[in-house]
Amino acid sequence: MEKQLSVAAETPAPEPMPTPVASAAPAQKKFIGYIHNFRGVAIIYVVGAHILLNWKEGSVTHKILDVIMQNSTILFLFIAGYLFQHLSAKFEYKDYLVKKFQNVICPYLLLSIPVLVYRLVTQDINGFTLEDHPDFGAWPRWEQAAYYLLHGAHLQQLWFIPMIALYYLIAPILLYMDRKPVLYWSLVPLVILSYVVQRSVLSDTLIMGVHFLSVYVFGMFLSRYKDQFLVFAQKYWIAITVLPIAFLVLNYFVSKPFYDPVDYTHKMLFCPFYLYWLWRLEKYVPKVVDVLAVYSFGIYFVHYFFVLLLRGLYQLTFHKPMPGNLLIWTVCLVIVMALSIWTLQLARRVFGNRSKFLVGC
Repeated sequence: MEKQLSVAAETPAPEPMPTPVASAAPAQKKFIGYIHNFRGVAIIYVVGAHILLNWKEGSVTHKILDVIMQNSTILFLFIAGYLFQHLSAKFEYKDYLVKKFQNVICPYLLLSIPVLVYRLVTQDINGFTLEDHPDFGAWPRWEQAAYYLLHGAHLQQLWFIPMIALYYLIAPILLYMDRKPVLYWSLVPLVILSYVVQRSVLSDTLIMGVHFLSVYVFGMFLSRYKDQFLVFAQKYWIAITVLPIAFLVLNYFVSKPFYDPVDYTHKMLFCPFYLYWLWRLEKYVPKVVDVLAVYSFGIYFVHYFFVLLLRGLYQLTFHKPMPGNLLIWTVCLVIVMALSIWTLQLARRVFGNRSKFLVGC
């Protein structure tokens, strides 16, 4: 991030973009390079947060990575809200739900099948489910399966899908807000609500939906006023750059009661940070970020299988958990990303356009 700042200091400020009228109808669908690249950056956060290593107690490196990577759901949800508003010009609720079912719910259900079979047969119940329901092992198998699917509790990253499905269902309400921009003032109480209703157990879908709603609406807001934001950001780029980094550093030092609120704050501040810098430095963004962006949603679906594969292979080979250090974390991140992309490319070759029903892209 410091490198981005130093490069930007030497880069002439681009010409301000034209400012649209706030009440104008939504723009026609068009490609936005910087939000596309933001998807590539966000998926690095998501996968990086899920790498499973056996860190030493009190590891500074582990804590730094935790502060940076954890709760990266905020970046992903912000982008989802941004794109929802950006692509809403010809919104039809029925078509919207059909597409979301095909591109999100279908791969969720299909990729869940082997995981559900494993969970139900072996009764290997994850920790956060037992934390919420200590008697879960005594539930009937059909009830366990229903709970797993409705809450995404069968694999760590899948909790996100039932939660964002709630936003799909209330899409007409969100669109009504966008068509009457004065309603964006509701973002203020929504942000306050996110501080009051904090992150819960991952499978607590409704609580998580309430907590993260401000993030989704924030993405919609900055999409509607994308041109005004870029003009604003050129003027106040120092604050947009320094504030998220300052809160990130603060997050490292705060005590436990303040950790989650500060974490939410710095991740929210990094959303405009990345919008601005990825726009300003767009021609310098490496090609690999574009590749990650293209496959980002598919990577989200399949990466955790490879995280578990690496952990299992190391355990079988060396008969101990994989140790945690920055080198091993980086190598695992690169391997998981590469295996995920190759798998998605293979799925595209085999299934063509139908691959999105299986792996989301």
